[in-house]
Amino acid sequence: MTFLLEFLVPLLQSLFCLQGYDDRSRFFTLSAISLLAFIIFSAIFSSYFIVNLIFLLLLTSIVTITTIRRLRDAKLSKNWQFIPSILFLITGIITLLLDNNISYYLLLLPSLVSALLLTYPSQSNGEEKNYIYGYYGPVDLSNYQQSTQNTMMHSQRIEPTLVSDGVNTDFVNHNSITTKIKQDDYSNQANTQTTNQVQTDIGELIRLKLLNNKKLQLGLLISLIVIVVTVVITSLLTNDVNSTLSQEKTQALTNEQTIQQGNSNEDILIASKSQHLPMPDNFDLYLTAHQGLLLHWQADSVANGQLWSQLTVKGDKSCQVINFNKGNDFRPLTIEVEGNTEYFASFSPLDTQALIKALAFQSSFSLCGYDFSLKGSQAALGKHNSYSSFLDK
Repeated sequence: MTFLLEFLVPLLQSLFCLQGYDDRSRFFTLSAISLLAFIIFSAIFSSYFIVNLIFLLLLTSIVTITTIRRLRDAKLSKNWQFIPSILFLITGIITLLLDNNISYYLLLLPSLVSALLLTYPSQSNGEEKNYIYGYYGPVDLSNYQQSTQNTMMHSQRIEPTLVSDGVNTDFVNHNSITTKIKQDDYSNQANTQTTNQVQTDIGELIRLKLLNNKKLQLGLLISLIVIVVTVVITSLLTNDVNSTLSQEKTQALTNEQTIQQGNSNEDILIASKSQHLPMPDNFDLYLTAHQGLLLHWQADSVANGQLWSQLTVKGDKSCQVINFNKGNDFRPLTIEVEGNTEYFASFSPLDTQALIKALAFQSSFSLCGYDFSLKGSQAALGKHNSYSSFLDK
């Protein structure tokens, strides 16, 4: 464990070093890893906005510091050292708020700015810099270079030499091996410098062509504006349309059931419009007249009537408990089926607050053999006055 810490600590220190230099490869690697880490992390923990925000701030600090080192390495002005990180932070927050896969396209903005920084070559101005993993600065990473050389020495095959009698048999001198490794290392560095020079030429060619072509600049600017506007409008319209369709469908279903059943199940099946809440994964919530929670979803066609009753303890055993992914269990009072495909599970008012919190902060639940995802449920509950009050208690 101690060896692992000694191995990793210098690398972590170099990530947050403000005084060093980052070449193109290191800047590209850190920027790309930060972007991909945010996309993966926010997708996995989509229901936890605060956790995602804290992780986004950590990644933003890494992007900021590597940008500062890249600007210093390329001898560029510090006036725009925070532009990539600010764009990354703003687009990341918007992505979390919209909670829509389309919104990830907004991350193209900080990516394009970072790509522009890659077109600038390292500027030495006569100063010799020994980059290790793309970093040059006060943090000592020489142990990693020595470790690589030691690995090469151990992997070097030593051939025995046959001599005449009376002469001691000896193996290849270690100094000659070290010399050979150094020569190979210098050769690799020369090849790397040649490759970097080609990359520099290509990068500068792209940048100069872009800066000298006003029409191309205008086209890129218009394309970016179109992408941003399209992503935002599409995300908002998608959420509004889904909410409206679900509300109209549920309201029509409620009216039909009211006509068929009269007022016999009024407290269970009828809720005011202000209490109806469509949830992201194709189920709905209501609050009954006595503040009991009613959960509705569509499923396989079965016979109408009572599917489960806590009073008689009769019915489908898979419906006797609603199971959340972290082990929280709640027993429904009854589960009714209407129209052969419409399921309604009613819960006691004593469980309403705990059940709403579970729906907000858990990841999934199962009931009657059906699995439901709770991605985006916290945001949906928080926006509805009747349900957000239970989260604040």
